[in-house]
Amino acid sequence: MDESFEWFCKICLIIFIIICLNSMLGDLVFWASYSFPKITETTTHIIDTSKDPIQNNLDGKKYIIAKGEKQDYALNFMAEYSISGMVVAKNSNFWFRDIMRSKFDDLYLIDFGIVWGDLAKDKKILYKHMKFKSAKTLGQARMLTWRWNAGCPWDGSYIRAHLSHTHMTPANANVMGALLKIKKNNIVKIDGYLVDTYTDKSELIAHTSMSRTDNDPTSRGSGSCEEMYVTQVQIGDKIYK
Repeated sequence: MDESFEWFCKICLIIFIIICLNSMLGDLVFWASYSFPKITETTTHIIDTSKDPIQNNLDGKKYIIAKGEKQDYALNFMAEYSISGMVVAKNSNFWFRDIMRSKFDDLYLIDFGIVWGDLAKDKKILYKHMKFKSAKTLGQARMLTWRWNAGCPWDGSYIRAHLSHTHMTPANANVMGALLKIKKNNIVKIDGYLVDTYTDKSELIAHTSMSRTDNDPTSRGSGSCEEMYVTQVQIGDKIYK
């Protein structure tokens, strides 16, 4: 009995090691696939972080098929969307991608916490009073957490209205490479569409937020998160499409 149990444990350990190595290999292939985005053009247009994101609501009748890493999905275009601001948090580390990957993770490959308005004016003042973190929880949720100290010059309502946690899926590999290239504190402009997400069998995966002020967990975006299909990224004077 003891010998059988010992062999069972050894086999389980070998299987676990194989799964981990396979997942790590998948991670390496993922990063290698998107490591060298090409600049589409340069611009003299300075990114304006003072204004709210621009949103033009659509009639919800346009769908496209988007390819995840494992399967296909249907995206329902809800609004044209452009957000300009400073990146305060980034999350592309979803642990062992092939082990703990949900359908949402399969399509939405990266998250950003972005601020604008007064929050984006001076990063020294911002980080003196606030801290941000974008992460995936053990319960599979992908969340932006933030806190501020007693001397913070902004109240909670202003902060919530000038802060976005956006889950992004790229229109192509070059756009994905540009998204991975973004670093914390970069000033960015990201263009595309807010989308509702379904499987190719019409099963709902996620509704996008359609407002910057819907902060309740029961809201359309399950706590104000935007799901975005990204068609263009601007970092400084460089544009990627």
